[in-house]
Amino acid sequence: MIARSLAVRGLFSLLVLLAVRPSTADTRVSHREQDWVVENEHLRVCVGAGAGTLAVEDKAAGHTWRQAGGEAKSGPRFRNVRELAAPASGIAFEAGFGWSRSEKKPYVLQVTLTLAAGSRDLKIEADMAQRKTEIENVAFLDPLVLDTPGAVAVVADYSDGHLYPLTQPPIAERWLSVSRLDMPWIGVCDLQKGFGYAILVETTDDAYLQLRKTKVAGRELAAPVLGWTPSKKEFSYPRRVIYHFAASGGYVALAKRYRAYAKEHGLVVPFAEKLKNNPNLERLFGAPDVWGDASLKFARQAKEAGVEKMIIHGRSSPADMKAINELGYLTSEYDNYTDILPIEPGKEVDAHHDHLPGAAVLKADGQRMTAWLTFDKKTQYLKRCPALWMPAAEKVVSKVLSSHPYLGRFIDVTTAEDLYECYDPEHPLTRAQKRECGEKLLAYVRSRGLVTGGEHGIWWSVPHLDYIEGMMSGGSYSWPAGHLIHPKSKDQEFTSPWGGKLGKWEAYAKWGIGHENRVPLWELVFHDCLVSTWYWGDSSDFLLDAAPEVTPKKDAFNILYGTIPILWANREGAWRKDREVFLRTYRNTCKLHEAIAAAEMTSHEFVTADRAVQRTRFADGTEVVVNFGEKPHAAEVGGKRYELPQNGFAVKGPKIEQSLALVDGRPVTTIRTPGFQYTDAK
Repeated sequence: MIARSLAVRGLFSLLVLLAVRPSTADTRVSHREQDWVVENEHLRVCVGAGAGTLAVEDKAAGHTWRQAGGEAKSGPRFRNVRELAAPASGIAFEAGFGWSRSEKKPYVLQVTLTLAAGSRDLKIEADMAQRKTEIENVAFLDPLVLDTPGAVAVVADYSDGHLYPLTQPPIAERWLSVSRLDMPWIGVCDLQKGFGYAILVETTDDAYLQLRKTKVAGRELAAPVLGWTPSKKEFSYPRRVIYHFAASGGYVALAKRYRAYAKEHGLVVPFAEKLKNNPNLERLFGAPDVWGDASLKFARQAKEAGVEKMIIHGRSSPADMKAINELGYLTSEYDNYTDILPIEPGKEVDAHHDHLPGAAVLKADGQRMTAWLTFDKKTQYLKRCPALWMPAAEKVVSKVLSSHPYLGRFIDVTTAEDLYECYDPEHPLTRAQKRECGEKLLAYVRSRGLVTGGEHGIWWSVPHLDYIEGMMSGGSYSWPAGHLIHPKSKDQEFTSPWGGKLGKWEAYAKWGIGHENRVPLWELVFHDCLVSTWYWGDSSDFLLDAAPEVTPKKDAFNILYGTIPILWANREGAWRKDREVFLRTYRNTCKLHEAIAAAEMTSHEFVTADRAVQRTRFADGTEVVVNFGEKPHAAEVGGKRYELPQNGFAVKGPKIEQSLALVDGRPVTTIRTPGFQYTDAK
């Protein structure tokens, strides 16, 4: 058993530890020749000005974080080191980072390090004397490395969260745009010992993180490197980052630190608050997300089959939609303001058409930005400038709601794509302004009283969205899921519409659906604020032909994470192919979600060394244990013992008790809530 297999380790280099230690919670700055120390009761930050190195001692963890080798051949040299004036506690210096190809020398940044009394946050700011200096990517501080068998990076990289081993071959290497990370932080931790750190990027719009190979004492390791990217070709503004050090608690502690940060900045808006503005959100809790049939006939059949709640996407007659709403379902519709074709003569601007080329994003190279390319490569969309999203949305949404009684709306692309700039003088945008356009668009849709969904999700969308499609999926490790082309076998190989081969089944099995390498970072931060599900081309029932065993595994993930399934009601989906699969997925996942939708996820842990058995807990007291392993596992939940088969589960909370456990060698499902009871025991 592993009580809590969490942990962290990773970035910076130890130079020399000075003997002076504060006896109170105050922060103290001291130095001896070129070696400076900033210290409080938790951390001791050592700055070697001569060698241009940093080291951070976490006193409670008993660990010192050390840097890998420098980016430049000789490493940056810290110059003009000085103590900051009161009331700040820290030091400032100048140093060269990155490389200017035009000047043939490093960029000079002015750096400040501050450490508040009693804090575990080392706050760092980088600035330039001339902010209008044209720059390319600027790699910042050398990475703090972790060289232990349990060393991993943890990051929500277009997914709920991944673990990437840092010391075990093959060594992980990834380039991550911070503005496209679902949450703007990456952590390093030791899964066995529980200590670690997070790089929490505050100026998120123009930055990158790179999991980069490096060598320490002859060993090849990976570690995260932070860098700054230009804003309209220039450095433009001060850049800020927080290095947070956790002595215990691993990735859960790091996620909770980001939740606290998000709350401070108004990003944590729980359903308890959102419900005050839109009572229809109740319809979302415990509702499977269903595409493929928006007819009243389907809605009535589902109701008769016991499906009490559903998101039904599509358009039918206003009268039929009114009847669907009266069944308790949530009517919604696909919408997209980013991908456009030329406006037709005599027509008005709408969601998919605008005046081209002028309405499209103009790139720095003078070319208009392309967008969606159909799989047959016959139709190429252009990218509408985000400055023009709102005018189009105001026309479209008002017109639709005047004739059709929708209760929800699904906005595609906006929260799934990275930030970019527009150089058109009629509608210029920085990346930051592009993000603000997305916030305004989603806020407008919600202001119309609509339960609002988006493709995938990202931190800045949380106050403005209610559900997201894609967070449960494993990011880029799959077939071209956006095109809704079903794999027919595990041996099938797919080619991207943009050229190049995509990963085979092995990559999807390991990173897309592999329980050993996934952690619910997003749910630990935002579970009580947004409802998550799978990507529509990676739905709960999308692999009924190629890998039917994946559907119950996805159900188990939904149960563990307290999230909803996404299903299809067309001829490719479970409703028509195997209705009992549809109903089983609904029962096993949605009754639980209805009970805990508004509860914060407080913890996640690996119960067994092989990571096959996992446990989550929620703020209302609900406990969930799931067994992904092939061998049965004996678990105790809520004072009862269960023998859990593969993808079996046991749940106990104040509003629900459910299990899929072996009874006399046979799997039996039991679900009990105040208003619902089910068992398939004979």
